Amino acid sequence: MKLISLLSKTLLLVVLLITFNKSALAEDVIFATGTYQEVLSQAQKENKIIMIDFITDWCKWCVETDRKVYTNQEVSEFANANQINWKIDAEKGEGPDLAKKYGVKGFPTIIFADANGVEIDRIYGYLPAEQFLAKMKDYNNGVNTYGAISKMLEADPNDATANYLMAEKISTNGLDGDVKVYLEKTISLDPANEKGYTDDAKFMLAYIQEDPVTIQSLINEYPNSEKVKDAYLTLASYYAEKGDNETAEKTYQEAFTKFGSTDFEVSQSYGGYLIGVAYGIMKDEKATDSDREKAITLMEKCLPYVQGTVNEASVYYVLSDLYLQNKDIKKANECIDMSIKIYDKKAYQDQKIKINKQEANK
Repeated sequence: MKLISLLSKTLLLVVLLITFNKSALAEDVIFATGTYQEVLSQAQKENKIIMIDFITDWCKWCVETDRKVYTNQEVSEFANANQINWKIDAEKGEGPDLAKKYGVKGFPTIIFADANGVEIDRIYGYLPAEQFLAKMKDYNNGVNTYGAISKMLEADPNDATANYLMAEKISTNGLDGDVKVYLEKTISLDPANEKGYTDDAKFMLAYIQEDPVTIQSLINEYPNSEKVKDAYLTLASYYAEKGDNETAEKTYQEAFTKFGSTDFEVSQSYGGYLIGVAYGIMKDEKATDSDREKAITLMEKCLPYVQGTVNEASVYYVLSDLYLQNKDIKKANECIDMSIKIYDKKAYQDQKIKINKQEANK
């Protein structure tokens, strides 16, 4: 009986280990190795599309995509089953030529292409896993792609929906094209908003024109529009760039009230705003110890909003330099160690060396 019991426990352990390993393997997108031409050949052989992830050494949101998107089980299962996935450094090897070929302007840029390398569509910038998965599925199915929307416009240039979708596609993907023309046509073709895109078009037009009065008016007129969150963040960024931190702060707090204190987009935007303010003080040669103490307080306030993202490393880096300037070597070291632990990159290692040199010269 003891032997049977022992065997049963052993078999159970093996089953659990196999299950765990399968689960662990399923959590990562598998990226092909080899050259661009070799990847195309593989895609042709397997009759699949290609996902090309253009990255750089310094792109922190590329790291975030690796950590938060490619480790998502639903994303990895779909990506591994339906496409050939490939990474390329846009600044090394054949990367620069390919980046030029596909018109890559920022990072991350993730190109979806057919087996001949012809672009289907792209994801420009960081997207959370759920949104990334939805776009990836659409592109695999030929839905909501640049090509599909172009065909809609060719079939009917006066289709209000197609005009809006083209404007949004150009805007979100960083493509060439006059967004304003498509937005104005959407509004003129559907003034009563029967298709449900006129309100969104008005918001986007106000963003382009950097018109805060109109944006605020649209928030009041269309409080339930899908673009309201973007409107708040655009307003806040506008005021921050103008140096009106009081109004920027007020706008962010209104956004948190409407969308919740844990909303990802609002939190990341607010965190980025706080980092920007503190960074400006950090770089200001005329800043006093008191100014830097205020910036340190801002960064401590910022941490909960960016926790678990690469922006958390940025906060600790700024804190490190602020403490260093205020001659607190111990705190400066502790903070830069946190940055390196979260995201080990050259700038943070250089900061560590700088701190150690100052400590040695004390």
